[in-house]
Amino acid sequence: MGKKLNLIVGIDPNKYEIGDPRLRKPIWHQKKLDGKIVGSGLFQELDEIKIDKKKLIYFQPNNIGVLLSISKKHLEMAKDYFAEHFKNPATINFEHYDGDRKKFISERSKEVCDYIEMIETTIVFSYSAIEAFANISIPNDFIYNFKNSRNGIEESYDKEAIERWITLKEKISVLLPNIFNVKKPTQKKWWGDFIKLENYRHNIIHQKSIDGTEFYKKYFLIDIFRICDTAETIIKYFYDETAKQNKTHIMWPWLKKEISEIPISFVSGNINAEVVGNLYEGIKKKGV
Repeated sequence: MGKKLNLIVGIDPNKYEIGDPRLRKPIWHQKKLDGKIVGSGLFQELDEIKIDKKKLIYFQPNNIGVLLSISKKHLEMAKDYFAEHFKNPATINFEHYDGDRKKFISERSKEVCDYIEMIETTIVFSYSAIEAFANISIPNDFIYNFKNSRNGIEESYDKEAIERWITLKEKISVLLPNIFNVKKPTQKKWWGDFIKLENYRHNIIHQKSIDGTEFYKKYFLIDIFRICDTAETIIKYFYDETAKQNKTHIMWPWLKKEISEIPISFVSGNINAEVVGNLYEGIKKKGV
């Protein structure tokens, strides 16, 4: 593994300004002596891209945070669009329209397609956020032992096999509760919303017939916005349950944007790090 570039963004998490929720959290490295903190620092990881021979340095994004952000933005857009274009019966009532009916239907059809785009973007990215959250929560050395229901054979999957072959439903309902020692969420009120979200996502990605458009009509039901918000509901469930055990995951995204979400690393010896620059002068080349 190559060297990682970090910026020390503070020494006291209570003074740390929580910024963009799409970025990875800093890690609060603590050095303790006789149970007392004798040194600490908030280290936030950097990354870089070369663009036209110039170097762009930035805080590392959190992939789950980015997926959640896309989903939430389009959900708010869809809510506003629905309220503006479909709530008022006078704006959609074809039977009582006395003007150019072809133009009227064409305009309404455009609005329906615009709304479908927003909802389907929300559905796909909401589901992807849950999937990314589940996969990243599985430890690298975790082994899933189970009996195959089709042939009764005992099987063992490592992390890579789990990510590829185990359904998201099983990851959320069985694996993550086992990993984090929390209750299975299948009895929660929102579990049915997750099942619907999964079905809607599969209908989009794995359409059985290109002529089939009946599933679009479900986007106009009263529960669609709640269903689309399932990703944050699921992530919050595992946040809250693990918080009771004073646990968190280093790769989980900002959700509540609270100091308690910052992961802590306890350092027993010296931190194996090399100072290559500072906030004011930038990164220095060796020998300068």
